[in-house]
Amino acid sequence: MNSVRIVADSGCDLPPMIVAQYGIVVVPVYVRFGQEMIPSSELTNEEFWRRADQSSLAPGTSSPPPGAFYEIFEKLTAAGHDVVCLTLPARHSGTFNAAWAAAQEFGERVRVIDTGSFSLGMGLQVLVAAREALAGRSAELIQATMEDVRARTSILFALDTLEWVRRGGRLDRLMPVIERVASALRVKPIIEMSDGEFRLLGVARSTRGALQRIEEELRSRLPIETVGTAYTRGCEVANDLVSYLSQLVSLNPAEIIAVEAGPAFAAHAGPKAVGAAVIRS
Repeated sequence: MNSVRIVADSGCDLPPMIVAQYGIVVVPVYVRFGQEMIPSSELTNEEFWRRADQSSLAPGTSSPPPGAFYEIFEKLTAAGHDVVCLTLPARHSGTFNAAWAAAQEFGERVRVIDTGSFSLGMGLQVLVAAREALAGRSAELIQATMEDVRARTSILFALDTLEWVRRGGRLDRLMPVIERVASALRVKPIIEMSDGEFRLLGVARSTRGALQRIEEELRSRLPIETVGTAYTRGCEVANDLVSYLSQLVSLNPAEIIAVEAGPAFAAHAGPKAVGAAVIRS
């Protein structure tokens, strides 16, 4: 049986230390500023926000080309590995299709999985897959495990502004409802993505109120197996959410992944967004 390597796109937002620890191979999503396309691997968060602040056009994202995945799949399989590749949701990104197209050349040696989530909702799933691979599981068993994990994964997040997500188009199906409520009352929407679908959970008048609503929603999802926090530039309540999560699942705060999300999420969520990713038991 061949050993298994895990591949993911950069939408997973896992910290570099974890990526290195588990030997995860990350394929960069592209960030678009006008006509300029930049791999996310070449953009620090500081550079992304500097460019976003200076540009008259909203940043966007684009999927990696199939060739980027093909090159990695070819290298790993030639080295004797099977591959499990996890991607952003196919309903909202072309990344899954790019990886799937590249995988067709390798038969069952490469398996591509749509995580149905983004940022740490995707990242926590990638981490589960990496731990399974480290434990010596086969690609077939890892794929079966991930199909179960996907069904138990959610990411709940609050947006400070609707402008970025409106321009990015990710919530087009929800925007009429969100704008009718949020614009009229000047409140912040709380949204969940689960199994590739967005839904509006509610609204709050303040960032603290949004955080409280997220905490209430998390309590309703107990028992929880794994948690993490992702936020964007300017968020002031991320540490408070980490403290709450540590109490909720009885973990030391240092054991909870808390990360400033990269451009794949930030380009659509905008500044001051905060979210909690969970895998339910």
